[in-house]
Amino acid sequence: MSHAATEVQLKFDRSRQHLTELEGGIREYLAREPFSVSSEEDATGDLVYRVQVKRSPPIQLSLPLGDAIHSARSALDYLAWQLVIAGGGTPDKTTAFPISANETQFNKNFRNYLRGASTLSMTAVKALRPFQGGDDRFWRLHKLDIEDKHHLLIPVGAAHRSVNVSFGFPGANPIVVGLKPMVREYPLNNGAEVYRVMHAARESAEQGIGGTHSFGFDVAFGEVVIVSGEPIIPTLAELIGGIENTVVPLFRFLN
Repeated sequence: MSHAATEVQLKFDRSRQHLTELEGGIREYLAREPFSVSSEEDATGDLVYRVQVKRSPPIQLSLPLGDAIHSARSALDYLAWQLVIAGGGTPDKTTAFPISANETQFNKNFRNYLRGASTLSMTAVKALRPFQGGDDRFWRLHKLDIEDKHHLLIPVGAAHRSVNVSFGFPGANPIVVGLKPMVREYPLNNGAEVYRVMHAARESAEQGIGGTHSFGFDVAFGEVVIVSGEPIIPTLAELIGGIENTVVPLFRFLN
């Protein structure tokens, strides 16, 4: 691996370090059991489970979140800079890794961002389709980086992730079924419904088919349209790791 490629890799490594810090902060927050769930019977006889949010995610989580995003975006721009140098050009203030809102905009502008890079490297970048509607991971990362420049990416509340239902049958070992909600409740507010046991199902339980429930929650992105309500850690890990693996083939054009 060339020296330039190693430096690009180091920037991605730095992004993952921020992601590790963020993951630790989220684990610490969830370990404090910030949510509780209680049940009540409604007028139809259904058993309704509702969440109580005792502690919101700390705003400090926004700092490593933004740092992880910005480090990954910076790695891409540094890669573009090195592609221009390797092609014999001189990078300037317009040099950047091209990411666009659509294919038409990308095809119109990407050569300007990579002016001085070799034709082969430009063709390779174009083949990655780093625009919305192509490889959307690039566009999502780009938009998140822009959002972070203007305000904190506050992971407000959380999103309902899953319900684990343990069914007990007479004379048999319990069966645990993991259920994911069709609509993720986000953001979670006090009193939000996270699960419902229909009246008919409750009658079955009274006949010996019992069920116990446990609930899982995610710390999620705040009011950012492109990822609003999505769980932070798996979303960012997929973006950063996926983009890094996708651009590695461009390293062959570096000095």
